[in-house]
Amino acid sequence: MNTETSPREHPRAASIESGTGTALETWVQRITEAGGPDLDHAAIARLLPERWDITEWWAQGVTVAYEQVIGRRVVGQSCDGDFSASASRTVPGDIDAVRDRWATFMTPARREQLGLEEPRLSDTATWRYWRAAVADGSRISVNITAKSSPAGRTSTEPRSTLGIEHKGLETATGRDAWKAAWSRTLADFTTSPDDLLKETR
Repeated sequence: MNTETSPREHPRAASIESGTGTALETWVQRITEAGGPDLDHAAIARLLPERWDITEWWAQGVTVAYEQVIGRRVVGQSCDGDFSASASRTVPGDIDAVRDRWATFMTPARREQLGLEEPRLSDTATWRYWRAAVADGSRISVNITAKSSPAGRTSTEPRSTLGIEHKGLETATGRDAWKAAWSRTLADFTTSPDDLLKETR
């Protein structure tokens, strides 16, 4: 089966070009000319910042995208061979209120339905986290941070971005199923945020 992906159609092409100042198509050409098809992931990731103006963080992302473009791995597969799913929404409320709403929303019954174990909470100055292991051996992290207002606009109502990262999935099929499940879950979560907020007060 041909798993190659066109650089222009790669889902991270735009973010890579924005973050590195270079189109993914150009990165693919550079890496290929530098012997990329014969190099492993670690060797390519080391080569990029040595030869071009790119941070180590972006070098990892470009390397994964390159391997997906040439068919070494499918889109969504990490350098360890597993898969991840993600989903995010912008929701009203500050980061503490949003995590409180999420914790209320993720009832024991809902966690059982999704196969989630008891959650763990942690904080940083700018992030709030809600993490849980999953019965299939994968793991999720719900990451919440403040959403800034667009340039030129001011708002007295705080907003936050809630993102779900689900890592350690074994197959692309599992990734697609979980991505759909988390999209539905976020849609349910944002259906009546005012009612959920009242429950946490």
